[in-house]
Amino acid sequence: MRPPSGSTRLAAVIGDPVRHSLSPLLHNTAFAALDLDWVYVALEVAPGGAAAALDAMRTLGIAGLSVTMPHKEAVAAACDELTEEAAALRAANCVVNDGGRLIGHNTDGDGFLAALAAELDLDPAGRRCVVLGAGGAARSIALALARAGAGEVAVVNRTASRAHEVAALLGPVGRVVGPDDLASVMAGAELIVNATSLGMG
Repeated sequence: MRPPSGSTRLAAVIGDPVRHSLSPLLHNTAFAALDLDWVYVALEVAPGGAAAALDAMRTLGIAGLSVTMPHKEAVAAACDELTEEAAALRAANCVVNDGGRLIGHNTDGDGFLAALAAELDLDPAGRRCVVLGAGGAARSIALALARAGAGEVAVVNRTASRAHEVAALLGPVGRVVGPDDLASVMAGAELIVNATSLGMG
């Protein structure tokens, strides 16, 4: 890897917690292999700090940000522009700095489906799926499953109103599961996705 200089391009991941992230290792390894004068760092940004982080992105000329929990929704709200997917989900997992104009993207759903196919050789079409959580990642994954033809996407969340918001994006395959039905729905599920913060950090 090249030593950083005044011309080095900077990219980062923001989240809380973020110390566990492998993104710096992956990106810096790729930059070195491609002989790019870039560096990628992890920045812990406390809840409520997303808008300030995007202001810093503009000020410091940070070229791109990866965004993880709990900031995906707040980042989407603070961007200058959103792609169609990010706007539909009201969540962004990456931001590109285009000359000071910050454009929010959401690649979570596509990435999830690609990993599902590559790692598990699993096609969600026609399957009974359960998504735990109702944040930015959960919305992205639930919508991706619905678009991929899942037979059912059941959304489970501690706050029922947030689960209903996610299910409303999914059309006829979306449903909200409450505590009384949770055991039976989980028992019949063919795919269970944990999109909560449980186990992070």
